[in-house]
Amino acid sequence: MTIRMDDHFAGALRAALIEHVTEQGAEHRARSTARRRQARLRVVVGAVTGLAVLGGGVAVAAAGGWFSLPGSDVVTTSAPAVTVTRSGTATVELGAIPSDATDVTLQLSCLTAGTFTFSDGASMICSASDAGTRQGVTTYRLPLAPGQHSITITSSPATRWTLIATFAHVEVSEWGRNADGLTYGVQNAHGTPDLIAVTATNGREGYAFDRDLDPPPPTGLQTGPEPARTIPVFTSDGHTRIGVFVIGGDPHEGTTPIR
Repeated sequence: MTIRMDDHFAGALRAALIEHVTEQGAEHRARSTARRRQARLRVVVGAVTGLAVLGGGVAVAAAGGWFSLPGSDVVTTSAPAVTVTRSGTATVELGAIPSDATDVTLQLSCLTAGTFTFSDGASMICSASDAGTRQGVTTYRLPLAPGQHSITITSSPATRWTLIATFAHVEVSEWGRNADGLTYGVQNAHGTPDLIAVTATNGREGYAFDRDLDPPPPTGLQTGPEPARTIPVFTSDGHTRIGVFVIGGDPHEGTTPIR
């Protein structure tokens, strides 16, 4: 399955991808954006299985529950799920809107090959081999617009798909705080913690200091990708080292895959 992204990220994954661009070194940072994003995609995936679409909403775990890292979204179901199977473009009615609903969680399964687009423009592209398999399942979340009681999936007439939609209430959890008074967790609408959740190259889940994740200002004219940097990964105490996190350089070397 091919994932098509837009430029608007929200919630936990958006938090993992926020770029800190300052006037000093802005040109250098722009050159390294793609590789820093590729590396930062590993920031929150330690708690995720079945990572799928990215777009204006938020990609969530397709299995194993919602995000549980400090600072991530806490999602509570507000109503029974609505399950439908449709062909082509169709609008799915969700029923009465619960008073506490803030979002709609969506699980879209492609039953045939094709492109399936959510209302915010994010989409997934399923091949024939994806159809009807776990690879053809995307779990997604969209903010609920005032008075919204339906979801539209756009696709060509020959396609078939199944959607499970549920109203949900979403709150941002608090960051953790260690004995040194440092915050840890994931970036969110409130800002950036001192220690950001990452997956080390050895597969262990821990935290890297936010100050270490952004590249240093350039010392001269630099071309090509940002040189690879090895960043230490700690437990939440900020002292116990458990591995390293590689950022920059060749995105296919010395890094851990998205899980």
